[in-house]
Amino acid sequence: MSNKKSLFVLFTGLFFLIFLCTSCKEKPKDITTIEKPNVIIIYTDDQGSIDVNCYGAKDLYTPNMDELAKTGIRFTQFYTAASVCSPSRAALLTGKTPIAAGLPGNTSSFKGHAGMPTEQVTIAEVLKENGYKTGHIGKWHLGYSEPTMPNAQGFDYSFGHMGGCIDNYSHFFYWNGPNRHDLWENGIETWLDGEYFQDIMAQKVNKFLTDNKEESFFLYYALNLPHYPLQGTDKWREYYKDLESPRNKYATCVSTVDERIGKLLSKLEELHIRDNTIIIFQSDHGHSVELRTFGGGGNSGPYRGSKFSNFEGGIRIPAIISWP
Repeated sequence: MSNKKSLFVLFTGLFFLIFLCTSCKEKPKDITTIEKPNVIIIYTDDQGSIDVNCYGAKDLYTPNMDELAKTGIRFTQFYTAASVCSPSRAALLTGKTPIAAGLPGNTSSFKGHAGMPTEQVTIAEVLKENGYKTGHIGKWHLGYSEPTMPNAQGFDYSFGHMGGCIDNYSHFFYWNGPNRHDLWENGIETWLDGEYFQDIMAQKVNKFLTDNKEESFFLYYALNLPHYPLQGTDKWREYYKDLESPRNKYATCVSTVDERIGKLLSKLEELHIRDNTIIIFQSDHGHSVELRTFGGGGNSGPYRGSKFSNFEGGIRIPAIISWP
């Protein structure tokens, strides 16, 4: 399936949902309307083409990602719009190619720098107009100026980092000096030194779900792993201790993410809203072979290339849509 066809499939589905919402909204008051489904996009970072058990991985433990496939559709040939972070995210949220969305390359991770042009319309803006509560939790990397941060792009609630990556404990961006803190909640800098970012995100997700369980909501859950720094938990370090490096470090991060997806699924079940929630799971692009990942760790299987490459391994991603 071509890149354009893959995007067409995803966004035809999403905009059909928007049409359904609008149609229901316009029906006469005396007619029973269809309840608008919740929508959650789970977007992992730098996850390889086959790095889920249901995509062929033999050395990973990903029961929750696999559960999404069992309760939905697993795409066997799905392409992201770009092999790097910012343009893939711009395409996801706008339904356009990166160039049409105004962000053909990675945006700056320095505070004050703009990103995706503000005139672009996001999924969050359209769903918000149709009565949805909208939330962003995790990585943004689409602009670090007030007009291009999440709350100005259609999100009622936002928690996470604005740049390309952070240390999961200090929440500092560290690629180029000076090191700088990057953790924000609704546009206000938030200091949570020493708290593990994966757990903080999970807590924020649970609160968002709980607070909005009686309303239709859209949540963009942009996890920042298995992107470097490869900081999985001790539980999974022990589990993968016999794998060779750097696969062991990368695998630790994949299972750390999978475990957090499991927490989200459990919360949806606890709140009795799982059956009315569409979950879209994807990676932003292929795995990294940068020095910061010790030269690799991810797996594109039979496909050539990785992150930064437009060969299959850079743009062919795991993609699942689950709605029981």
